[in-house]
Amino acid sequence: MRPGRPSRTPPRPWGVTGTDYARLTFDRTPVPVANRLGDEGDGLAVAMSGFLTPSRISLAMSCVGLARRAQELALEYARNRVTFGRPMTSRQALQFMLAENEPDIEAAKQLTMHAARRWEAGAEEATMVSSMAKLTAVDMLGRVTDKALQVHGGSGYWKNSPIERVYRDARAQRFEEGTNEIQKAVVFRELLNRMEAVR
Repeated sequence: MRPGRPSRTPPRPWGVTGTDYARLTFDRTPVPVANRLGDEGDGLAVAMSGFLTPSRISLAMSCVGLARRAQELALEYARNRVTFGRPMTSRQALQFMLAENEPDIEAAKQLTMHAARRWEAGAEEATMVSSMAKLTAVDMLGRVTDKALQVHGGSGYWKNSPIERVYRDARAQRFEEGTNEIQKAVVFRELLNRMEAVR
């Protein structure tokens, strides 16, 4: 059996540049039936049950971490920046933006922790809750990083600014482990299943 190998060098991503990517092609690599997971044709179901649920929870928590970093950078910048003779932290518009970020981050964190507990417990609704957590955390991350970049103003848009990388990396989370639309489809499917089970 020959190991998989990159078929070609993939293009580099816009964000998440610390992650390596490769395209693998498996040629003449049979898998004995005894080593197969699930029945033939059940690959997607096996992947969904054993891989995607914890992976979505992990990604949701990554969103919480990125949002926390964006919030820290914005607070630090605002504390040290003086505009028109006043510290930025004295401006109510900025106070409100950063105050709004805090409950947004905490709510996503708590839903993600709830999803992790349900998955660890082997709960039936773990798939649905993990999709809810990923969807919530991704949307939260977009709002938080946008406000954090706004606090930095134009200086945050340059490559040498730490918030610039956080902002770029945040966008990739919307399609990792399934787009928002996929998460909504999973949640809706589970809602219908619950309704049918009650009938």
